[in-house]
Amino acid sequence: MNRDVPFAAKIAFRLPQSLYDKLDVWSEEEDRPLANLIYTIVKQAVTERDLERHTAQLNKESN
Repeated sequence: MNRDVPFAAKIAFRLPQSLYDKLDVWSEEEDRPLANLIYTIVKQAVTERDLERHTAQLNKESN
């Protein structure tokens, strides 16, 4: 795939009703669409994981 071309993947997945309800309430509290909240949560999780992996790699190299 050519990474120079903008790409937005569409992903469908199922959630348990209880998790959906909690996310729905959260999105309403923040006055944002549910899809935007889920995107933000996923983006934050990926950023945190990248940081953790980078930190672990630096620690491994310094030992």
